[in-house]
Amino acid sequence: MYDQVVHISKHQQIRQWVLDNIKSGTIAPGDKLPSESELCRKFGTSRGSVRQAIATLSGDGWVKSQRGIGTFCAEKDRSLTMDVGLVCFFSSSYIFPRIARGCDHVAHRQGFHILLNQSEYDLRKEAEILRKLQRRGVDGIIIEPVFDGGGASNLGLLDELDRAGMPLVLVDNFFPDRGFTRVALDDAAGGRLVASHLWDKGHRRIGIVLDGGYLPKKVRREGAARFLSERGTPVPDDLVIPYEGPIHSGNLLRLLDGFLSRGGDLPSAFICTSDEEAMELYKAAEAHGVKIPGDMSVISFDNSSLAALPGISLTSVDHPGEYMGELATQLLLERIRNPGVACRTTSLIEPRLVERGSVRTISARAV
Repeated sequence: MYDQVVHISKHQQIRQWVLDNIKSGTIAPGDKLPSESELCRKFGTSRGSVRQAIATLSGDGWVKSQRGIGTFCAEKDRSLTMDVGLVCFFSSSYIFPRIARGCDHVAHRQGFHILLNQSEYDLRKEAEILRKLQRRGVDGIIIEPVFDGGGASNLGLLDELDRAGMPLVLVDNFFPDRGFTRVALDDAAGGRLVASHLWDKGHRRIGIVLDGGYLPKKVRREGAARFLSERGTPVPDDLVIPYEGPIHSGNLLRLLDGFLSRGGDLPSAFICTSDEEAMELYKAAEAHGVKIPGDMSVISFDNSSLAALPGISLTSVDHPGEYMGELATQLLLERIRNPGVACRTTSLIEPRLVERGSVRTISARAV
């Protein structure tokens, strides 16, 4: 086994040296940094590398340069803890590691630390985490809130944190008509995208698996159903499989097993609002001898690692979790460093379909 040699450029070395000294207090807010000439001698490099490092530090808000005078440690970072809370449903499974990775990339590059917390889609635990982060004095919070679109939530607590000046950014989930900064997939457009793909492949009798406990999945279903209704083929009630509760409870698998046990005409295709749901449909289909996509096509959301498993090859809308985490963190850090700027934004990411082998082309007359 060989050691990996990592080469760090001169401007990166200079940037890290300055950052380490600021964090340790050796260079305090208001202190003047060594001159360009001093840094050139210290690191044995050119003025170009020094200026590149200073420009990066300035862009990240760590230093301020005054022409003809010098570069100084920025005063405005005096009270920052450099900690940012991230609250997602789970920390190490499904799409959530992508979001955390994206958050960490941006946070680390700008000298912040991500404090990762998992709510396990539990309102009480989510509230406890938010209070803990508030007591710890984090500089801001990125959260995927627990909310089904109409039931209980921690909206009141988030409003309280917002009024107290805590910078907040929501990822994936949201509260309709509330002005939080938000980064998410355009789920309504995603629903239309999957329905349009099936329609173009000749499918007309289409079923939908629906998780009623999570708002983005409802929005996905609504987008698909609206597309099909506009084309005169609304989804029949008997082809909607609603469920609630975690996938691992087996509730959805039992419902799908019951649906396939009824006999009668199968839909030519099913829309699942997550890859996890699609896996349950694959299990039920295998138990009943239903071939995918020969007897029934399946299309899904999230493009998780499940979609590419051997023997699955699931067509799925990509979930841009890493990019979402990067963008959410950048927006949060901008709010942290500019507390006097009142700016709330909604960033919806255009959906992209990753085609594999779970959808077949058929003649519309055969449906």
